[in-house]
Amino acid sequence: MLKQLIMVGALLSATATFAATAATEAAPEIQKETVASELTVTKEQPAVGGEKAKCDLVAATLMQKLGLKVSEVNPTPISGLFEAVVQGEIVYVDEFANHLIMGQMFDTASQRNLTEEARERLNKIDFASLPFKDAIKTVNGNGQRTIAVFSDPNCGFCKRLEASLKDMKDVTIYTFLYPVITPSSKEVSANVWCSKDPSTTWKALMIDGKPVSQRVQDCDISSLDRNIELGRKLNVSGTPTVFVSSGHRAPGAIGPEYLEKMLSQAERK
Repeated sequence: MLKQLIMVGALLSATATFAATAATEAAPEIQKETVASELTVTKEQPAVGGEKAKCDLVAATLMQKLGLKVSEVNPTPISGLFEAVVQGEIVYVDEFANHLIMGQMFDTASQRNLTEEARERLNKIDFASLPFKDAIKTVNGNGQRTIAVFSDPNCGFCKRLEASLKDMKDVTIYTFLYPVITPSSKEVSANVWCSKDPSTTWKALMIDGKPVSQRVQDCDISSLDRNIELGRKLNVSGTPTVFVSSGHRAPGAIGPEYLEKMLSQAERK
């Protein structure tokens, strides 16, 4: 993956400089435990007609020059400048792929961060299509609002998130056990999944630190493998990762205020 740079308008050569940068590991996000993933999620395709043909040509040229996966190219408000998704990262390139910009694009008139908007679009999922039968269901209050959480039992930030979730009102929480951090994560997850009351067992483990009893050996734990595959397809690169009903995600141990804001925005969409 590319190392994301917090600079605006840093113009670089789209050959050796970019290829060297691509080999650098991405800095880990704050409050996020990272795992490897190279899969993409379903996304919109803004370019149409002649624009799409030009975007396809830019993508092919860029891929040839860099030798890296270019999953998407879209036009930008600036004539001759294109937004490209390379190895999952958003960059900007001219129509001949001779120069490349890594950084963020802002619309000064509307004060919008266009790069962040593009990133949200790329990371958005079809929430309704999630296989909720493979998740632990917890209902707080009337459960009117809905979130999905990918979580590992050995994830410290996941435990911090669970402490926040227990006090949230009127929300249904679907916890997809995502045992990816340590070798023991899958066995612990299996014991939780196979317990008599997975929701109560999960909260006791994550909030109170109560050990989980050993599962019976004939319990079906195939859901854990499906969750791992699902997480990779959705580009869940760390735990915890939270999705709200609008399909937007919030990686990391977000606080209750931030999650409430996301839920309010999801209800308006």
